[in-house]
Amino acid sequence: AGNDRLRVGLVGCGGRGSGAAREALQAGQDVKLVAMCDAFRDRLDDSYKSLMERAAKAADGSPKVDVPEDRKFVGFDGYKQAIALADVVILATPPGFRPMHFEEAIRQGKHVF
Repeated sequence: AGNDRLRVGLVGCGGRGSGAAREALQAGQDVKLVAMCDAFRDRLDDSYKSLMERAAKAADGSPKVDVPEDRKFVGFDGYKQAIALADVVILATPPGFRPMHFEEAIRQGKHVF
């Protein structure tokens, strides 16, 4: 919407989700992780720490991981807020949860990875 930056949201911060987010951040200079969600705070915190340690800088020199506390969502309904903040959503939760996450992402007009 007016710029070339691609905003990524991560729903499911386990190993699979963290790995997918790491790969997504390598897709281009103007890709940023802007929101994260997980049912468990410790998993979200571990993923964030790991991504921050390995993240490169964007084209403008800013960090590619730009997820302040108010864009970290914990619990079973936080996915709605994380999806709303992103252009592209990585859905990496257990399979039983993905249909409702996918439906919400499509309802909000987002791309799903």
